[in-house]
Parts: sequence; structure tokens; C-alpha cells
Amino acid sequence: MNRIFLFLVSYGLCVITMSHLVLFLNYRALGHSWETVFRYILSTPDFKLMVLSLIVLIFCVFGPAPSRIPSGKE
Repeated sequence: MNRIFLFLVSYGLCVITMSHLVLFLNYRALGHSWETVFRYILSTPDFKLMVLSLIVLIFCVFGPAPSRIPSGKE
């Protein structure tokens, strides 16, 4: 149950932060260079939160799970 909760929270954070980072690409339309825009994106807390949520998401999906017998009998 904890693993499902971590998955849902990290997925939600990942979607929210990625949408914010896509909005920052609008600075390109204001005349800023690609280098300036990417430097700004890399310096925001949204980028760090996205990386952290991706790490948790990858761990939830590919991390080792506890071994249990499906029938519940030992």
C-alpha cells in the first residue's frame, strides 16, 4: 500500500513540475536564447523536484518488492 501511495504522489509531482518547466519555454518567445532558458530551468526548484520525483517513481516501478507466496500458505 505504501508503494502505491509513493507511486501516485511522485507521478503527480512529476506531471505538475514538468508542466511548469514546459511553461518556462515561453521565455524563448520573448527573445531569450536557448542557453539562457535552459540555465534558468536548471536553476529552479521545480527542476530539482522533478528529478527527485522521477527517482522515486523509478524506484517504485523497478525496485525490489518483498517476496510473498500468492496463496498465502507457507
